This record gives sequence, structure tokens and C-alpha cells, in this order.
Amino acid sequence: MTFDFEAEWTRAKGDAAMRLASAGPSPSPTPSASPSATPAPAAGDPDLALVHGPVRSKASGIRTANAEARGKSTLDDAEAVGRSHAGWVAGTASNDCVAAWQRRLRDLADLVDDAADALTTGTNAVNAEDQAIADRLRAAGGVLEDA
Repeated sequence: MTFDFEAEWTRAKGDAAMRLASAGPSPSPTPSASPSATPAPAAGDPDLALVHGPVRSKASGIRTANAEARGKSTLDDAEAVGRSHAGWVAGTASNDCVAAWQRRLRDLADLVDDAADALTTGTNAVNAEDQAIADRLRAAGGVLEDA
């Protein structure tokens, strides 16, 4: 069985919209300070458990690990290594291989940074949408049951 996140997400948003519509008109929610700040529910409001800290922490960890790896991802000059070992000879082709490999490592590190940025951007978008839905559900009152 495969899981299609987009289809499941669309269905969940549709279900929430139907619940809101059946609850009648509601006042517009007060915007939160930022999409990453999830306000605590007021007394009597259900906790919707909107938690995004673990995703943000993972993206931060990816950036940190990648920065540390960038500092360690260097290879010695092939000719210098060849000169330091009697009987070894390294030429231009060896240096070209070293340079190509280091470029590839930098390219891969750039991809990791791009992935961490995309993860953060996607998390911000999902959190903003989750928060807007949560605010509308709370404003509708009586739509959610306490767990």
C-alpha cells in the first residue's frame, strides 16, 4: 500500500472545511505573530497538538552536520602526497581526479543545503496553513472535542 501525502492532506483539509461550514459563520481569527509560533489554547479550548519543532530541529541538524562535513571534505594534493612517499609518482591526471572529486563533494553539500532550506520553507507553509485551520476551528467553537 502506498501513501499519497497530497491526496491525504487534501482530504483532511476538505474534512476540516466541511466541519467549519456546518458550524455556521465564525469570526475571523486573530493572526498569530508568526507561522512558527503556535499559541497555547485558551482555557477550555482543545489542544490541537500542532508540533513543528522536531522538523525545524531536523533541518537545523542537517545544516550543522553539513557545515561540519564541508570542513572535513578535502583531499590532499596528489603530487604533494606522491613526493612525500619514496617510489610514488603522481601526475596531472591524479590532481585532476582530486579536484573533480572535491568539486563533486561541494556540489553534494550544496544539494544538502538546498534540501534543508526546502524543508524549512515547506514546514513554514504547512505550519501557517495548520495554524489558520486551527484558529478557524477554535473560533467556530464546539467543533472539536477534547482528546
